[in-house]
Amino acid sequence: MDGRTKACPSCGASLPGNASFCPHRAQDIHTRRSVQVPVRRWLRPLRWAVVLAGLLLLAAILYDAVTPDVYDAWGELTYTLDGNPYHLVLTFRNDVTPEPECTVKVEEGESYERTSKLFITHVETGVDAGRMFDQQIESTYVRLIQPEDNPSPVTWEQPVYQGTPAMEGLMRSYLTFTGESLGPVEVEWTLSMKNGDTIRLHQELIFEPVETLDFCPEDYPMDTIEYLRALVDRIEAEVPLPTVVNLYLPPVWYEEGLTLDGRPINLYGSVDEQNKRTAFLGPVEVTPENGSRSIVENVEFRGDGTGTGLTVEADGRIRNCGFYGWDTGLLVGGVHWADPVGCWFEDNGVGFCFDSAGDYFNYSYFEGNTFLHNEIAVDLVRVPRAKEINFRNCLFSGNGGNIRNPSDYPFNISYATFE
Repeated sequence: MDGRTKACPSCGASLPGNASFCPHRAQDIHTRRSVQVPVRRWLRPLRWAVVLAGLLLLAAILYDAVTPDVYDAWGELTYTLDGNPYHLVLTFRNDVTPEPECTVKVEEGESYERTSKLFITHVETGVDAGRMFDQQIESTYVRLIQPEDNPSPVTWEQPVYQGTPAMEGLMRSYLTFTGESLGPVEVEWTLSMKNGDTIRLHQELIFEPVETLDFCPEDYPMDTIEYLRALVDRIEAEVPLPTVVNLYLPPVWYEEGLTLDGRPINLYGSVDEQNKRTAFLGPVEVTPENGSRSIVENVEFRGDGTGTGLTVEADGRIRNCGFYGWDTGLLVGGVHWADPVGCWFEDNGVGFCFDSAGDYFNYSYFEGNTFLHNEIAVDLVRVPRAKEINFRNCLFSGNGGNIRNPSDYPFNISYATFE
């Protein structure tokens, strides 16, 4: 022993300098150190790789959260906004049925119109959500992609709001084309959202030319009602669908009426040097199978105060016709939509009666019509889907009542004249 002492690190008692045990505390007085387990060298890069991957994942999540998204679909898509899923639909129909593709049968020399509509509904309930969703739209734009060498380019309008979104969609864009237009044509809607997202919806319009047959008085006898009825029977028996039939009538007055209840046949009247036009003195009924498209143009209907001059139950086009002396001049009925444009209604009990139980509607500008000395000029008994009718540039004069509207269907007379 060298006589050196040291204090116990626990109790402070004096101990020999080489002591390793304290008899006062009965414990070892050596200082213990933790031993660090060495990391294998090949694990160090893996650990850094895991850390880096975590950082990259976090960055991706943050980037996705703050970066606007682009949605692209044909006909329909589901878009979630503030936790609420919405169903966006493009269609040419009058209901919320997606229509990514639409084929239209076209005739040479004819003009056509289709309306691309945007419907927006709640996914869970199917209830219209157009006005609510519109609050989050910054802007809407429509463009058409069509063949560069199109001899008759399709024209279109930028979207405008519909009057009743639940029935007609939130917005619509009118497209016009002819029988000479080439397809396919892509209709692209772009919705720029206030949150920065972009929604693109597409439709395709396809044109399918159909054969057209013209029957003229120079080639077929039709100057009496008997001859005309025989020709109609022959056409219905021999000309298959979808061939379009145009019947050009001579400027004669047919003593009786005519019924077209088979395949659709378009009637075109004419006028002679003495300004005498094609006329029917008996009721005419245009009720083709399946309500197919039918045209009646430049024909007069002259009655004796009873009956209905022209009954249309079809997707009808009534142009530049005259209705004189009937209980009802023109009746649009069944479940269909037909529109008079440029017609003359005079001395009828009811000039024009709309009484359709359907939900289909089309061209709603019943413009350029003249209503003179009718007991009731227009009677809106039933109008499909309460579609607003615009009587733009119509003249109402000397009628007992101008527009009878028992069910308060919407109509517009802002540009009509009343005398």
